[in-house]
Amino acid sequence: MNKNIKKIPLSHFHLIKKPTMNDFEYISEWLTDAYNNHKELKGYALYHNLNSFIHDAFVEHTVFVIRHKEKAVAFLTFSPPKDGIKITFRAVCVNPNFLRMGLATYLHKSAIKHYQKRGCLVAELWNVCRESYKLGISMGFIQKREKNKSDEVSMVKILVDTRKQNYNAKIRFVVWNDCYADTNTKPFYSWSLNFLRDKKPIIRSIDFEWTVGIIKDNKVVYSYIAKHFFDIFPIGGNYIYIDENKAKMILESIKL
Repeated sequence: MNKNIKKIPLSHFHLIKKPTMNDFEYISEWLTDAYNNHKELKGYALYHNLNSFIHDAFVEHTVFVIRHKEKAVAFLTFSPPKDGIKITFRAVCVNPNFLRMGLATYLHKSAIKHYQKRGCLVAELWNVCRESYKLGISMGFIQKREKNKSDEVSMVKILVDTRKQNYNAKIRFVVWNDCYADTNTKPFYSWSLNFLRDKKPIIRSIDFEWTVGIIKDNKVVYSYIAKHFFDIFPIGGNYIYIDENKAKMILESIKL
């Protein structure tokens, strides 16, 4: 942060959920400095994309901005849930003169609150750098478990209370940690499909190719590859989502 700039209370900033191209033009003036002054961003491709996906976010209204004295000093781009359950945060950047004032955290929390009211259940930080990783941890995100490891790191936060693991229920939805897994082995995940008392949904990030199934009375009665299993993946990503209605549909489909 510039030593000549005093820390400004958050109440002096204004969140803009429908920024204009004037905001984009002003951001264009300081984004290069933000990139050049950042210790970690050499080679971090997100910040080279001012005139591609960052510009597109302003056109498509998938960006929140923070203004100070009518000038845009921070922004957050994202992919909204649309017909799915997940919001994915893609790039956050703050004018170098306004760092360490909580603006990045405020942008993320504001977007989460906004889309939670519209049914969003999962938030994901995509391809995070070290500073974004620290930010995610501070907001309760955890590193996403990836079957196929890569240099990209994503983080996830489930925004609602979810069903706890249960390996003893009479009828269970289960996940084996492999494609075409040996279903005689112990499942990696297991949840009761009885929603009479516990109305919490099943939400879990998994690889599309893992094997899922139903166990009744400790016997596997149905199993298949996850991506073909009764549309348990909502639109927009590899998150299993099973609520009470989906559980009924699954059990009726296999006549249990």
